[in-house]
Amino acid sequence: MDSIFGNVDDLYLFCCVVEEGSLLAAARKLQLPVSTMSRRLSALESRLNTRLLEKQGRELVATQTGQQAFELLRSGMESIESGFDQLLSDNQQVSGSIKLALPHNFYRGFVGDVIEQFLMDYPQVNIDLVLSQEQVIPQSDRDLLMTFDLANMQEMIARPLFQAKHAFFASPEYLAEISHIDTLEQLTQLDWISVDHIVDLPVYEGEELVEVIHIKPRMVVNDILSVCRAVEKGLGIASLPLRHVHDGMNLHRVLPQYHRSARQAYLVYKQRRYQPKALTLLVDALLEGVKKINQLG
Repeated sequence: MDSIFGNVDDLYLFCCVVEEGSLLAAARKLQLPVSTMSRRLSALESRLNTRLLEKQGRELVATQTGQQAFELLRSGMESIESGFDQLLSDNQQVSGSIKLALPHNFYRGFVGDVIEQFLMDYPQVNIDLVLSQEQVIPQSDRDLLMTFDLANMQEMIARPLFQAKHAFFASPEYLAEISHIDTLEQLTQLDWISVDHIVDLPVYEGEELVEVIHIKPRMVVNDILSVCRAVEKGLGIASLPLRHVHDGMNLHRVLPQYHRSARQAYLVYKQRRYQPKALTLLVDALLEGVKKINQLG
């Protein structure tokens, strides 16, 4: 496509230099000689009769005009790339390796079924599962994370999965050892079993925030099912997801008119223009699988 701007590739070269932060980095990404890149960018500037790039130290950076041009061109370049990527993706066999980090209870709850079906549907895909409550921040375009905590995830894509509704539970035996609980203030004096180190809990009555209570955990264990077992054995009280509590458990709901704020779970992966087809399909499968959790409330 030739015009006053020259070949559309020249505009792409310019955008790539701005994105990569240097002529050398852009040349490596595009696998072009630096001399070719420099010559074509100079010709583009000559045709436009304006400076798009300037030296800053040892790097090339966009001028004010160049930055404006980049902002105007970026979405168009991304659309072109996305279109070609989709054409290529449609003809690619689904293969490769994906790393998925998530808490144990997520896997036992619904992810295990999704993963097993996915592996049967796509036999050329390998999945590396990391079952841990610890944050494993995605490092590559084939890494996924399921988490409640978005701290230090500013550059990531975070897709909402489900909300975990919480209430307060203790065993009948533990409650029998203490005085009757009538107030939120009394909750702060109890032995708490926690899944994390959060000690300030927002407490709601219906949709209204009534108080933020400060607790002192007696034990912290980064697995919700282990927290449930400890509470059933009478070690203390805990804020538990309602979907993990059932009639057969040795638990009694404390101050049932109150509940902790719901916790939002997310599926997190690196922000990127190109996404491996295997990862795209797995993200879709996980989002579809989690609908069952949302239906359960």
